[in-house]
Amino acid sequence: MEIQDEAKAKLKKVGAENLSNEELVRAFLDSFGQSQKINQLTNHFWDTIGDIAGYGLLSQNEKRKIFKNIPDATVALEAGIELGRRIQKQPIHLLGKVLGSAQLGQMMVSRFQKEPQEHLLVLCLDTKNQIKREIVVFKGGLNSAEVHPREIMVEVLRVSANSFVLIHNHPSGNIEPSTNDLAFTKKMKKVGDLMGIRLIDHLIVGDQSYWSAAEKRFI
Repeated sequence: MEIQDEAKAKLKKVGAENLSNEELVRAFLDSFGQSQKINQLTNHFWDTIGDIAGYGLLSQNEKRKIFKNIPDATVALEAGIELGRRIQKQPIHLLGKVLGSAQLGQMMVSRFQKEPQEHLLVLCLDTKNQIKREIVVFKGGLNSAEVHPREIMVEVLRVSANSFVLIHNHPSGNIEPSTNDLAFTKKMKKVGDLMGIRLIDHLIVGDQSYWSAAEKRFI
């Protein structure tokens, strides 16, 4: 396997953060179908900038000259760098505030009403109960007995949440929790407590109403 192919394969396998600067440049150029010129182009790149920090010191005209025969590569590299810069600077957008189970329950009834598939939704909250992230972690044919806490907690940890709320809908409209639902709620509360990230509520949403573990004093 060619060096450039190895870099591209490694990126797909372990992620960009685990590649060296040289491997990242090779993988980037290979995405433009420049496999036959990789060595020449990468050598020219490093000769021009010295080290990776040197790229930011170049003028726009100097940047365009690095890959002058493939102008789309220059545009793509600039766009990628700017996106990375913005991701680092952009604060997490707060999606709203959870004021209570009743408010959230009614909101979710409206949202999932007539929804034919089962969803498991996680709301990640900060210290003021502001929603930092909302994500559907499972969809369709949900069996809560088979849901692994790891899949949920990795999303909670991703935004350093202080607490979280679980929500899932019953397409049948019946909001009564199953034995598996109750066991799952207890399991997630225990996992959250062990990690210092409190499970505030688990809502089961039907067609017209909802069931709340917090309101029922189940947790």
